[in-house]
Amino acid sequence: MTRRELLAWLETRRPAPPDVLRPSLAAAVDDAALSLPDHLARLGERLLARVAGRPAGGRELALDLLAADAFITYAFEAQAEADVAGLAALAGRVGAGDGGAGGGGS
Repeated sequence: MTRRELLAWLETRRPAPPDVLRPSLAAAVDDAALSLPDHLARLGERLLARVAGRPAGGRELALDLLAADAFITYAFEAQAEADVAGLAALAGRVGAGDGGAGGGGS
């Protein structure tokens, strides 16, 4: 999915993310040859890794943490919309830290 396509998908979400979070979400989005759920999960995992990699970090990491949570939540939302039967597989990939590895998510 392209960055442009993913940003357009994010714009359709209701309720919309808070205005303060939108720039963090947009800044994290990139192109990836993944399904929407896997792409979203990978973005969330990447941001979470950034936060976890700075254990001495403070409030400056709050928006990254909130964006990571939003991307993982959106991954499950996208998966449920595409094929609810794929939720368990996505959960397994995310739980293993391999959410963006593909293998599902239609």
